[in-house]
Amino acid sequence: MHSEAAFVLTILVFCYAVFSGLVRRWYVAPALIFVVLGMVVGPSGLGLVEVGAGTYGFTVLAQLALTVIMFNQASRLDLRTVLRRGQLTLRLLVIGIPVTIALGTLTAVLVLPVLPLWEAVCLAVIIAPTEVTLIEALLEDRRIPERVRHALSVESGFYDGFALAALLAALALASEQTDHRPERWAWFAFRTELVSVAVGVVIGLIGALVITRSGGRGWMSDTWAQLATLALALVCFGLGERLHASGFVTAFAGGLAYAAVSAKSTDLPAMTQVSDAAGELLELLVFALIPAWRDVGWRVVLFAVLALFVVRIAAVAVPCVRSGLSTPSTLFMGWFGPRGIGTLVLGVLVIDRGAIQQGSLVKQAVVVTVTISLVLHSLTLPLGIRLIAHDDESG
Repeated sequence: MHSEAAFVLTILVFCYAVFSGLVRRWYVAPALIFVVLGMVVGPSGLGLVEVGAGTYGFTVLAQLALTVIMFNQASRLDLRTVLRRGQLTLRLLVIGIPVTIALGTLTAVLVLPVLPLWEAVCLAVIIAPTEVTLIEALLEDRRIPERVRHALSVESGFYDGFALAALLAALALASEQTDHRPERWAWFAFRTELVSVAVGVVIGLIGALVITRSGGRGWMSDTWAQLATLALALVCFGLGERLHASGFVTAFAGGLAYAAVSAKSTDLPAMTQVSDAAGELLELLVFALIPAWRDVGWRVVLFAVLALFVVRIAAVAVPCVRSGLSTPSTLFMGWFGPRGIGTLVLGVLVIDRGAIQQGSLVKQAVVVTVTISLVLHSLTLPLGIRLIAHDDESG
């Protein structure tokens, strides 16, 4: 990234920080603010920042952001709590994810017929992950039933990991269409799935135990313990990539292993404040660099709208049958499924690594889907909260 672009982005971060409290109060996704600011200073505006999707700087930022976010999300998950009280969440994951991918694939095939089948599957997986932390105030609003907030939060935390695993499997099958040597794509699937998980678990356990012992003996300050957690996420990614596995899957598995140790140890409190801040900063910079809509056809826009709302609502409604959740709550969960950094990075991953013929179309669909999501979910969330709060109060 050029020094001028870095300087401009630094100023944007400072300006946003000044008004961040107001943005939070208005339930506006910070990412939307940075998308707008990026358009102002980007090639379509003042031309101060020319780094965009597809460049090396964008790819590095996006990879770092998703690595830290996936590790942090996984490190906060308590699997025992999810299994004990997360029946609704398990429904959303076990039933909802396959439904989302199946309906998303069908939508892509019908609306974007130029896409080969397995590329349609890849696109469906790319736009599937939700990211409720884009509007963090949602998770703290007590007007929303706690059951709904918990389900949305845990679903979002797991979704990137599940979606990435599904995407890598789809990429292996898509690659098989152009390379008919089974041993090649089978080995690709093996190392990106199983090797990544195994390496992540080992690194996560070792890292958590080292931080535990060091903190327990007073060798490590709280500040450096938080920095060590951030470093651990990056080590997971780096080692996974060096082994030609998936650094993202490795980071997610490492975060889960870290969570397992932290849940059992009083010497290892949740030390992700620094990594949370770093992840959010990297994520916002990525949003400032995504390209504006160019040469986007109506089919791409239609696909994005259908995937964001029709497919999402259906994928939530099916698992919620006989769950005891009210209709307004079900509709709220179905409507509120914002897409963010996971979708952007999975799109980059497909274009960079997959045998994709329609890379430009996939890129357009990703940018349009994320942009529409940021705008509509930010604008409609206050109304949705009022409706669900009224439903909760009335019974």
